[in-house]
Amino acid sequence: MKKVNKLPYKKVRVVWVDICTSSQWYDDLTDVDSFNFSWCEDVGYLYSRDSKVIKIFASHSFDENGKLSLGNITAYPKCVVKKLIYEK
Repeated sequence: MKKVNKLPYKKVRVVWVDICTSSQWYDDLTDVDSFNFSWCEDVGYLYSRDSKVIKIFASHSFDENGKLSLGNITAYPKCVVKKLIYEK
């Protein structure tokens, strides 16, 4: 039976805000008033965080020697992250 390697990172949900843009013309300015940014959520493993950036990854693998490789990396400017929730 193959040895199962333990991942040394915590699973997190990142709640963040994203810029929205529209190239259409608005004749009714109340549509402009209601236009807003988007609330987003991502789930992954917390790689690192400091005062400027939070980095997560969503994919990982171990080679036959147990060396860890990471994929699907996302780096968030700290100012757009509104909540970091640790998953169980």
